[in-house]
Amino acid sequence: MKARKGFTGYAVMAGAAILGLGLAWNAGLFSGASEARAAENAAIREEAARRAEHLAFTEVYLAHEAREVRVGSGETLASVLTRAGATRSEVNAALASIADVYNPRRLRPGQEISLFFDRRTGDARLTGIAFRSEPGASVTANRTNAGGFEAREVLMPLTFEIARIAAPVETTLYGTAMQLGATDREVAALADAFAYDVDFQRDVQPGDNFELVFERFYDDEGNTVRTGELLFVGLETRRGRRDFYQFLAPGDTRPDWYDPEGRSARRFLMKTPINGARLSSGFGMRRHPILGYSRLHRGTDFAAPIGTPILAAGDGTVVRAGPFSSYGNYVRIRHANGYETAYAHMSRFARGMRAGARVQQGQVIGYVGNTGRSTGPHLHYEVMHRGRQVNPMTLRVANGRNLEGRSLELFMIERERIDTLRHVRDAEVTQVSASAPTPATGSPASP
Repeated sequence: MKARKGFTGYAVMAGAAILGLGLAWNAGLFSGASEARAAENAAIREEAARRAEHLAFTEVYLAHEAREVRVGSGETLASVLTRAGATRSEVNAALASIADVYNPRRLRPGQEISLFFDRRTGDARLTGIAFRSEPGASVTANRTNAGGFEAREVLMPLTFEIARIAAPVETTLYGTAMQLGATDREVAALADAFAYDVDFQRDVQPGDNFELVFERFYDDEGNTVRTGELLFVGLETRRGRRDFYQFLAPGDTRPDWYDPEGRSARRFLMKTPINGARLSSGFGMRRHPILGYSRLHRGTDFAAPIGTPILAAGDGTVVRAGPFSSYGNYVRIRHANGYETAYAHMSRFARGMRAGARVQQGQVIGYVGNTGRSTGPHLHYEVMHRGRQVNPMTLRVANGRNLEGRSLELFMIERERIDTLRHVRDAEVTQVSASAPTPATGSPASP
């Protein structure tokens, strides 16, 4: 019995083993078939997904259209959208949303506007608008699920650099500087630095050279968004080259301009106490336009529109302010060292202009007019020295201030720093020009 039991147990065990091998073999067959089917199904799904993705892309591509339009002369944003194909209701809805973030009246001729349309419903349906609102910012308006539009202004990331513009004057210094990345602020500072010995109407001509070094922030398209400190100004005319560096001297509350030796750009008296005017009549003998005979013209006339600000040529005290004979509205200022200046034919006086009032150089004292014996709006400007009229255009007066001692030492350090920046920018511009097929001469160097 034991032997039988043992045999029987062995037989059972052997049968189980054989059965297990058979099941394992069958399982392998089934597993291989399943993996093959799974691989086939995966391939089918991948192909289906690829076709769906391609179909979705082509449908979107064919159904959506982008149009670039440019604002024409006299056009409004509404007329631009209408011309591009938007319906009246779409135009009204888009303008209502854009007005919350931007004044459409600020659009200028030539400005580009991107428009997006959806054609899946058959007719073109406006879905989006995008345009530059100003350097460094864009306005976008997108259609919402509710059918209206939602607009927002997007600020672009800015890049900082020390910019250097060194170029010849083309038509005007102002226009050339603006074209090359400067702003009104830099041009005004240059005019301020040279106001004491340069007549910008007569002395600066096309072909003369100028240089500006200043801090600049620009957007992704290279447009100047804002500027910081102006470090250096240079001007070369037929009268020679003059350079000035900005420097804040110890104890001063604001920086000033100094030449390479630390001498102030400012003079005791300004040469032209008005900005943007044209010299219409110089000092000396002339035929009087009203009286009809020749007489000594004891001042200088600057033609300018009525209302143009007139500046005090130097620090001093007002000795007369009011109507005065053929001079019309008239201001006379007493300065140090026996000098006096006079300003005639004003349309009106600045607030506080009366005898005894103290004025500072560059302070507005009145506005250009046509009062008194005058044939047109202009400023008649006189300079007297110890009671005798002198020619303002040829007057040579001392500098306002010369640095010395520790102030001069600190200025020399600052001058070297600025010159290093100038030379680095000059090398970068030269390198860019050498590698570029069509260099932009005089444009600010990019970092």
